[in-house]
Amino acid sequence: MNKDVELRKIALETLIQIEKNNAPSHLVIKDVLDKYDYFSKNEKALISTIVKGTIERKIELDYVCDLFSKTPHTKMKLPIRLIIEMGIYQILYMKSYDTLAVNSSVELARKKGFSTLAGFVNAVLRNISKNKDNIKYPEKGEENYLSVKYSMPLNLVKLLVSQYNEDTVEKMLKASLESDFVRIRISEKCSASEKEEIIEDFKKKGAEIMPVNGFDYLFNIKGMGNIGEFKSFMSGKIYIQDVGSYMLVKNVPFGDKILDTCSAPGGKSIFLSERYPNAKITACDISEDKISRIKENIERCKASNIDVKICDATVFNPEFEEAFDVVVADVPCSGLGVIGKKQDIKYRLTDESLESLYELQKNIIDNVSKYVKKGGYLCYSTCTVNKKENEEQIERFLSKNDFEYSVLSFVPENMKERINNGSLSLMQGIDDSDGFFISVLKKRV
Repeated sequence: MNKDVELRKIALETLIQIEKNNAPSHLVIKDVLDKYDYFSKNEKALISTIVKGTIERKIELDYVCDLFSKTPHTKMKLPIRLIIEMGIYQILYMKSYDTLAVNSSVELARKKGFSTLAGFVNAVLRNISKNKDNIKYPEKGEENYLSVKYSMPLNLVKLLVSQYNEDTVEKMLKASLESDFVRIRISEKCSASEKEEIIEDFKKKGAEIMPVNGFDYLFNIKGMGNIGEFKSFMSGKIYIQDVGSYMLVKNVPFGDKILDTCSAPGGKSIFLSERYPNAKITACDISEDKISRIKENIERCKASNIDVKICDATVFNPEFEEAFDVVVADVPCSGLGVIGKKQDIKYRLTDESLESLYELQKNIIDNVSKYVKKGGYLCYSTCTVNKKENEEQIERFLSKNDFEYSVLSFVPENMKERINNGSLSLMQGIDDSDGFFISVLKKRV
């Protein structure tokens, strides 16, 4: 098997595994790339690009497929549908020759035992390649315009358009598809010279590194490869962290005792430890696996004032009742602010699953608020732009509990207009950030 087909076969098998097992794509991709660690950087990048792109653009790819195939994508066998989706993605979005995309797709059909359908795959993809500059997409104003153009399920498009105007939603969706960088936080304990050494190290290894507007220790990075290979990562001097999570921690008030209730993978607790070395921080999450990830990161970053415990944030723990000066609740959410990084999130969000999330968030905030001392603080956050999970949750909570908005202590000048009723709402495509929501509430004495 030639290398071009071999790499695409691995990409196909990865997609099959993700779809059959309903598995989180970012975890499956990581496992596959670890397995083929002996491949070159470019070979691993090709596998990752095809898999991520095929998932990310799925709705558009299936729309295009149905324009050129007499058999709708819903009637195709799984491997054939994925082969065609991969082929269309390469034709529309990758710089490889269309002939390579078509021929490798045909060969994949044969390799997977579908020789009788190889001609069908060939005909569909060649027709698309020949007409790719004249594909008729839905026009602006049509109900499925945003859904097809940005591969966003229609139920989520309708939800967001009901909360924001259509132009704002389009900016957010467009930014999610263009999110091709990672953000890192350099430890504020690093000296100016250490920070410069870290930046130069990324540049030497071929990565682009640019400061995030308004922040001294946050950077956008492209093309860094495996972050685990960097000495600064292994020594705990850098951490993958987005603007929203960074700003959440910067807005957490000081307290002798701080509880981080949904802590995994531990970035918030570690940054809190850095900011408040004299505080006693308790980091909790619901499973052994999540606790293990927290402990690994704490050890790597050498944070010494964090106690880690398994704890279900929806279940009352009498030992915690009014025991903490500050409680941080970065709750499970729809993730609509980070779909550029976790491409498959959007396909899991049915109306029913969203209702379950709203109830879970309500249960968490209602429960962990009991752990806040009088005069203490509850810091609520999500990585979504869905107002039902953000502003509406906070308004419901305040109407039933003896808390009030607290002033956010750290908001860069270019983001102050994002404050509304004491909460901060960041939007991808509008701010230099993923979508994120922060609200700090004070318990009345």
